[in-house]
Amino acid sequence: NQLGLKSPWQSKDYMAAMRKYSGVKVMQIIGEIRYCDAKSKGVGNPSLEDGDLLRELVYKILH
Repeated sequence: NQLGLKSPWQSKDYMAAMRKYSGVKVMQIIGEIRYCDAKSKGVGNPSLEDGDLLRELVYKILH
């Protein structure tokens, strides 16, 4: 198929994700991942621990 999915269960998971996350939300999530990646490398973040960054990222993805 066009998505490159190999089995029917993959398409079910894909469709469920499409219902949960809009294209705009996905782009926001990707932006947050990139932002947290930069922070984890010390850009504008001298003191946050990786665990704190992860908690912040998960919160932003889920809310």
